[in-house]
Amino acid sequence: MRKKIDLQGYRYREAMRLKYESESYAVIAKKLKVSAYTVEGWFKFGGLLKEEYDKYSTEKTALLGVLSDETLAKNSNIASSMLVALMGSSDDNVKFRAVKEILDRTRGAPKVNNDQQGLFGTDLSYEQILRKAREKQPPPDG
Repeated sequence: MRKKIDLQGYRYREAMRLKYESESYAVIAKKLKVSAYTVEGWFKFGGLLKEEYDKYSTEKTALLGVLSDETLAKNSNIASSMLVALMGSSDDNVKFRAVKEILDRTRGAPKVNNDQQGLFGTDLSYEQILRKAREKQPPPDG
């Protein structure tokens, strides 16, 4: 006869939390002082924690989605107010940095890898982008 297992016990809850945080089976095993083979068995199809983990993951992801939406809405309002205030500046650099900061806060900072340097998928710095924009503008009437 199989003994009753408390799937809400600390060890199993901690295993699910660590897996959700993308820890490897080896790391989870070390932290819980069990073998990696045991941890892997918990999460495989038909494993002890597979069904519970799927529910945990779905609930956690939904909660993070709600929190993310709330944060985005709050930061968008702050960013919009900041943009309106900073767009009155006569310095293009201030305007550009304001827009970049707003985009980074509302959409997340762009991920830059080794193949892609600079801003917005270009290999230009913001100073170079501003310089090119200024070159395209006709000189002011004097």
